Amino acid sequence: MVDLENTVSNKLSDYIHTFSDVLDADDYFRLLHLVKNYDFGEISSPNGSVYQLTGERYNKKLSPNDGEIFDLIHKAFIKTLPKIYDSYYPFIPTDLRYNKYSGYWLCKYTEGSYLSYHTDSDADSASVTASFAINSDYEGGDMIFWDDYVLEKERNCIHVYPSSLTYPHRVDKVTKGIRYSVVVWFAYQKGDDWRKQW
Repeated sequence: MVDLENTVSNKLSDYIHTFSDVLDADDYFRLLHLVKNYDFGEISSPNGSVYQLTGERYNKKLSPNDGEIFDLIHKAFIKTLPKIYDSYYPFIPTDLRYNKYSGYWLCKYTEGSYLSYHTDSDADSASVTASFAINSDYEGGDMIFWDDYVLEKERNCIHVYPSSLTYPHRVDKVTKGIRYSVVVWFAYQKGDDWRKQW
C-alpha cells in the first residue's frame, strides 16, 4: 500500500529551495549588527488574520528610507532572484518574472515568540514566498512544513517556496536567543513594483 501522505510531502518538498551565503561575509556581519540594533517598535500579534493565527513577533516593513539595512537586504534578494527564476522554470512567465513584491518585512522572534500553522495564500503579493534566515544562533524557532518537514537552521540563507494552500507551515516557539528573518512575497500583478527598487 502506498503511503500517500509521505509521497505528497516528498513531492511538494521538491519545490522548497534554499540558497546559501546570499551575502558575502562583510555584508552579512554588517547586516547582523544592524538588525540587532534596529528599533522594531511594538511587538505585533496576528489578530484578525483569516487563518486565526496565534503567536507574536516584532515585524516591520522596511523602505529605502531605512538606508543601509534596506540596501543590504535588497542586495541579498537581487543576488538570489535569478536563482529563484531558475528553480521554478518553466512555471514563471518570462514576460513577468515576478515584477511585483510585498516589500521586505523584517521580523524578530524573541524568546517565547512563535507563529502558528498557516499558508501564505492571502499574502500581499502571493505567488512565491522568500524567507531570509539572517541568523541561526538561537534555539527552537524552527520553520516547519506539514508538521514534519523542518528547514535546517542556516544563517545567511534564503528559503523559497510557493505561497499556496499546499504549503502550510509554522514557526515554532523560540526557546533561547533571538531569531531574525526577512519575509517577502513575489507575484505578477499584486504588490509594489519590484523594478523601482533596482
